[in-house]
Amino acid sequence: MWVIALHFGAGAVTGAMFTMRTLLALVMINLVECVAAWLIGGLAAGLYSIAGLFAVQIGYLAGGFLRSALERAGIAHPVHPPVRAGHQR
Repeated sequence: MWVIALHFGAGAVTGAMFTMRTLLALVMINLVECVAAWLIGGLAAGLYSIAGLFAVQIGYLAGGFLRSALERAGIAHPVHPPVRAGHQR
């Protein structure tokens, strides 16, 4: 159970601080973890590891909501400020 809590925490930190690309990298690492758990520990371990994958994604959403709430309260600043019309990055 602690593994799922750690995955949730990693997703929450990722959602609060980083962009979607970082989540995709984290999900890819977690998929490799799921396959490794399945190969080493069998089907039950693989399925349990997939719960960690869902925990990362739910944590990402929770972190994003937390970041949004902190920005609206004026405590945090946007990760990427809006781009003005006519200016590209």
